[in-house]
Amino acid sequence: MSLARILARSRAALTLAAIPLLVAAGLILSMPPVWAAPEDIEEIHRLELEGRKVDAYLRLLELAPKGDPWTQWKLAGYYQYGYAAPANFMKALEWYERAARQGNVDAMLGAAILLDPAFSQAASVPKDRARSFTWLSIAATKLTKPDEIEVVKGLRDKLKREMSTAELNKALGEAMAFQPVPEPQQ
Repeated sequence: MSLARILARSRAALTLAAIPLLVAAGLILSMPPVWAAPEDIEEIHRLELEGRKVDAYLRLLELAPKGDPWTQWKLAGYYQYGYAAPANFMKALEWYERAARQGNVDAMLGAAILLDPAFSQAASVPKDRARSFTWLSIAATKLTKPDEIEVVKGLRDKLKREMSTAELNKALGEAMAFQPVPEPQQ
C-alpha cells in the first residue's frame, strides 16, 4: 500500500456506507471498533447518504464525548477535512488521540499523520515526531496485512532517523507499554 493510499484512506473511510467496500478492497487498514448503538450509526449513515453532513456532524458532536471510539474517530475526520465546519486540526488531533487511546488503529494513524512534520499540512498542530512515532509503532502491531504493516513501519522508521536517542527511547517505551483504555461510557 502506498503512502498516498494511507493518507487518502481516512478521507475515503469517512463515508460509513463505503467502509465495508473499502475493507474488502484493502483500502482501509482495519474496521474501527463500534460501540455506538446501531441506531445511532444508522442515523449517521443515513444523514451522510442524504448529504446532510452538518446534521451528521451535530450528531457526532453529541455522541463522541460519551466515549465511543468510532464516533470520536469519525468526528476527528470531520474536523480534519472541514466537512461540516471550517477545518480545525487541533480538534481533529484531540479526537483522533481520544479514539487512539482506546485502540482505534485508524485514529492512531490519523494522529500520527497530523503530528508528523513531514506529512502534515496542519500548521496549527505542534509537530511531535516522538508522539507520531509512538502511534505508528502501536498501529504497526495492530495491523494484520503485511503490506500495510510495512508501509506503517516505513513511515515510523523515517521518523526514527530524525529522532534523538532520548526521544526514541521514550517513544519506544510508551509504545511498548500501551494498553487500550476505554473511556467510561456515558
